[in-house]
Order: sequence, then structure tokens, then C-alpha cells
Amino acid sequence: MNEISSEQKGGYAEIAYFIKQQRALNTPFFFLFGGGSIGPSKLASFDRGSHTIDLLNSIEPDVMAITKRDFSFFEDELSLRSYEAAFPFVTTNVIDKETNRPLNGLLPSVITQQGNYKIGIVSTMAKSAIEEYNLKRIIINDERTSVKSEVKKLRAKNVDLIILLHSSRENDVVSLLDDGTVDLVLQKNLNTKVIKDQQANIENPRYIVVNNIDEFAFINLSGVKSKKLTINTTFRSYRPLDKDVETQRKVDQYKARLSNLLDEVIGTVQAPMNTQRIVVRQQESAFANLITDALRDYTHADIAVLNGGSIRGESIYSIGQSISRRHVISELPYRSHILLLNISGKQIQQAIEHGLSGIENGLGRFLHVSGLSVVYDTSLPHHHRVISIKHNNEILILDKMYSVAMSDYLASGGDSHTTWKNAERLEYSRQKHMLISDIVINYIRQKGNVEQKVEYRLIDKNKGVL
Repeated sequence: MNEISSEQKGGYAEIAYFIKQQRALNTPFFFLFGGGSIGPSKLASFDRGSHTIDLLNSIEPDVMAITKRDFSFFEDELSLRSYEAAFPFVTTNVIDKETNRPLNGLLPSVITQQGNYKIGIVSTMAKSAIEEYNLKRIIINDERTSVKSEVKKLRAKNVDLIILLHSSRENDVVSLLDDGTVDLVLQKNLNTKVIKDQQANIENPRYIVVNNIDEFAFINLSGVKSKKLTINTTFRSYRPLDKDVETQRKVDQYKARLSNLLDEVIGTVQAPMNTQRIVVRQQESAFANLITDALRDYTHADIAVLNGGSIRGESIYSIGQSISRRHVISELPYRSHILLLNISGKQIQQAIEHGLSGIENGLGRFLHVSGLSVVYDTSLPHHHRVISIKHNNEILILDKMYSVAMSDYLASGGDSHTTWKNAERLEYSRQKHMLISDIVINYIRQKGNVEQKVEYRLIDKNKGVL
């Protein structure tokens, strides 16, 4: 729930209403928040997620699990959010490199009590988060080893139940249930395929996966004290629920503040554009062309590149539609800046190959380009997919140096783009510290119209011309 309110999905006011209903009953009730909500979002691009913590403080979760999206503004900002929160942040396998201890403000486990029931909570994060979010300060340890070590401490404190909040797409956690390490696993699907032991989700009621982004799991437990656990789970949608008045008032205040910041119209769409995840991470996108063109124009670079994972709007734009600052911030919620690097043709080719290696899984490393046209074949093996690359209609020269504009995230190795990590930084005449979103806003404002189209900059021979 990184966006505070959505007509399609519901929001914080709906879940607050439901939780207050449950807390008014006699049955001990626990609210476990799955995280992934500090960013990215339109408002978080201004306050780095403080508003999310403010709303959660009014709902009072028992615990919040940390996932990779909570690192949207990096380690120090997450630590700051933890001190703003009136509830604990838990992540069991994340360690600060500098101290060899949990990151400041985060806990490896939590015991929460309602009535006579004590629940121990552990939470794990995927190792891939370090590369995907370009995290420098942390180490992500082996999930199984970390959980077993922490659970041993919790069992010694006589908890009634141990729950693992799981956000990793990489590891099989069924074995942690089978050997009795944990009693219940709650899994966020994170818009990815359910892990390989999908059948276990059906046969084993102790492994509960929330698949849809507009629903939550409501779990009734009995036999906890007798260790003869019975579990009954229903999945509830946020949308039919009433809204808690107090929480909705806060949401409306934040939305009004956001409207004042973002509702300026800056241009008009002249060609259809699609920023849905399945497009921007797997094929050429007119909106991505707009961004890369703006970066190349701003720096007067030979080439500009952009990773598809930095585009987050999940929107479709039609001809004649007005574009506002809100649209651009929604598409580019990360506070990225622009860098100009001196890179060889060979490095460019290697980077494009790396981007193509994640295309089947829709990974964010897929690169969009300006100043290049790339022909590739996704039926070929990883890192052997590029057939040709042209710059200004001429074959890219592998031993020639080119000036390439990109985000500071990409330049420092984000999404495992390490090819150019030590490349020479070049100077350019304009302001160095403007956000990429502001560069794109000014570019649209100057043009008046958004005319970028799919121009066959990226052609997959395996699928024909996109």
C-alpha cells in the first residue's frame, strides 16, 4: 500500500475501518503489516515515506515487515522512518556492514502480545534487493540460517506461535514449516510468480500467499495453546469496506497537499503511451523514449539509457490527454539525479545484453535508449542476444568512447549494471543536481506536446517488429 488511496484497490481508510471493528470484539486480534509501502509513490518522492508512517501510526500495526521497496530511499531514510513509527520494524536476515548488527532502528524479531497470546514474528528479505536497489550499507544473510537462529531465542521466551512474514521470491520456506521451525508463513506475492512449491499453498494451510494487490488475508486461529493448530483463512477486498472517518480525513489532507504540488498541466499527449510493467520491462515504450530523449537533450549526450524498473506509473495515455506534474512524478517516483559517463561501445553492448537477460522475468534491468537502435533475439542464450547496435544509423564502434546520460542509480551499479561502475564522469553545462523527474517535466513544458512514439529503437527478431 505505497499509495495512500486508490479507487481500484482501496487504501488506508478502508483497512483502518476493518481493524477497528475487529479490535472492538473480545477475540485477541493481531494486525501484521507486510511492508513494501514506504516507497515508491507520488507523495513519497517529496517526504520519503513519512506520510505512510503517519497513517500507520493511527492504525497501530503490531509489527511491520521490511521488504526491498522500503529501501526506496536507501538505508538511512529507512532508519529515520523506524524512529517515526510507533510500532516495530522487523527484518531477520538484514545486517549493517559497519556494525555487524541489525540496521539502526530495525529488529531481527518481535514478540507481540494480545490477551493471553504471545506471537513471535520473524521476517526475511531477498538477497537480490542489494543489487536491485543498489544498497551499499547492508548484508542480507541466508534466510534459513537467520530464521533458525532467531526462532531459537523466541522459543526460549515461551511464545505461543511463531510467524514468518516472507517477501523473498527466491527461497523455499516450506521446509521451515515441515521441520517445525515456524508455525505459519505469510507470503507477499509481489507481482511475481508464486514460488515453485505452489501446490504447498493449497495443501498446507499454514502457508498463506496473498496473490492480489487489492486484498488482505483474514486468518482465524484456534488450538494455539494446545498446539493443535486449526487455521481458517479468507481473503478480503479493501474496496467494499467502509472508510474510517479519522483516517480518511488524514488521507484527504495529504491528497490536497499533493494536488497543490502536482496538478499543473504541462503538456498534451499526441501519440498513445503505455507504462505498464509488462511493457516497460520487456519492450520499447514511447514514455521511456520521452524520458531518455529528455536526458540526452539536457546533457547533450551521444546516448541516454534508462532501466525499465525506474518507471512505476502503470498507466495508459491516450491522444489528447493532458499531462501534469502528477503524471511524471507518478512515473518517476524515485529521487534520481542524472550523470554523464564516458563509456566504450563494448561497455554499452554489455549493458544492453545484461538488460536483456532479465526480460523473461520482467526484471527492471531492461534498458531503454535514446541515440541508439538495437536489434536482438530473445530466443538466443543470455548475454548472446544482441544482433546489432547502431548509433546515428552507423554501427556502434566497440572501441570508441561515447558520452552516455543515465541516472545516478544506474551509474553506481543499480540492477546489477556493473559494466560502467568505474567509468569516467563527464561535465556538462547545466545544473548537476536536478531530479530526473524535474528534467522530464521541464522538457515536456518546453515542447508543449508529447509526441514520442515507439520508433523501433528496440527490435526483438524473435517476435518481429514491436
